[in-house]
Amino acid sequence: MVARELGRSPGTVCEETRRHGDAAGYRAVTAEADAAAGRRRSGRKPRLAPDGPLFAEIARLLRLGWSPEPISGRRKRIENGMEQPSGLRVSYEAIYTALYALPRGELRRELLSYLRQAKPMRGRKPKGSERRGNLVGMTNIKERPEEVEGRLVPGHWEGDLILGAGGASAVGTPVERTTRLVVLVHMATRKTDVAASAFAGALKAIPAPLRKTPTYDQGKEMAGHAGLAAQTGMRIFFADPHSPWQRGSNENTNGLLRQYLPKGSSLAGLDQDDLDLVAASLNDRPWKTLDYAPPNEAFNSLLAKLASGSETQTSDGVRYQC
Repeated sequence: MVARELGRSPGTVCEETRRHGDAAGYRAVTAEADAAAGRRRSGRKPRLAPDGPLFAEIARLLRLGWSPEPISGRRKRIENGMEQPSGLRVSYEAIYTALYALPRGELRRELLSYLRQAKPMRGRKPKGSERRGNLVGMTNIKERPEEVEGRLVPGHWEGDLILGAGGASAVGTPVERTTRLVVLVHMATRKTDVAASAFAGALKAIPAPLRKTPTYDQGKEMAGHAGLAAQTGMRIFFADPHSPWQRGSNENTNGLLRQYLPKGSSLAGLDQDDLDLVAASLNDRPWKTLDYAPPNEAFNSLLAKLASGSETQTSDGVRYQC
């Protein structure tokens, strides 16, 4: 009769009264509390719950300077005898979603600060145009050898400066196009002669077979490019104005470097040893384009092939170690 009134099967009613009934009768309050607890336990659990072990592991890697996409890719990679990372796989989009879904507070601010753009909200912000000076006697990127475009031949570089507060201090950022290895160059000022000398010193330390061409943007600090070419024996090319995609590896690396050298901060207090530590940290991070291998690993592989079992030396006879 009860089952008919409720529109349920008699077996369902019998099971419910057995679970929540006793000699005194049916305990409706207890049954309602148990049902509410069951609803809370049911359903799909978020993979990246802030109190879960996977979220804690991702937070640890973010604090090491890794971005969500390398974190995701590295966890999926099983190659060359590597063991699959413990825990669940997760997409980089899920990582971004979990980070931006965190409630406002210290943890949210901290983890978002480790992201490359460190934006409080996702989305693009329009940027104003950038004015450049004219360089005399430069060679345009359109004249660059075709072998450079495919990234199949190592030894072609892209270079630029990142500036400190007020443009008073600067750091050179040459990047090898094939392996994405970055070499940071200390500069006391951004004057033309200082920039040319600093870039020359860094490039001459590269083994000659991996020192073919550099490509720069048309910043005024590169007005001494003729002297740089004479010192290094390299033919220098320049990208078109307002065309950062023509130096994509360098632009991308400069964005990553801003996690270590934030915009608006002074770079004058950093020496070459400080910059070498930053470069080492960045070169140990996995890159998607390298199948989640780090640049150091890719560059060392090139050195090993060139050395053929012996130490590789620069044209000056100095051993090179990346």
